[in-house]
Amino acid sequence: MLRHQGIAAHRSGRLDEARERLTESSQLRRELGSPAGVASNQVGLIHIAVAQGRHDEALALADEARALAESCGADRVAAHVEEARATIPA
Repeated sequence: MLRHQGIAAHRSGRLDEARERLTESSQLRRELGSPAGVASNQVGLIHIAVAQGRHDEALALADEARALAESCGADRVAAHVEEARATIPA
């Protein structure tokens, strides 16, 4: 539910709310042992960080998300992470 609320907030331009919801969802997914779920949430957090001009944070999120996705064989999520990474200004 938190993930979907975060996505909806992001689509509506409510970036702070989106970040909060996706961060909460990521924390729960970590507690449940779902690295692919955390990495998936981090894709959204990368886009939010880019939109808010927090490029260093976006890069750190992308690095962690890639490692998480690779650790559990979540190739599709890893591809989404790389797509999000491509949006981070150099």
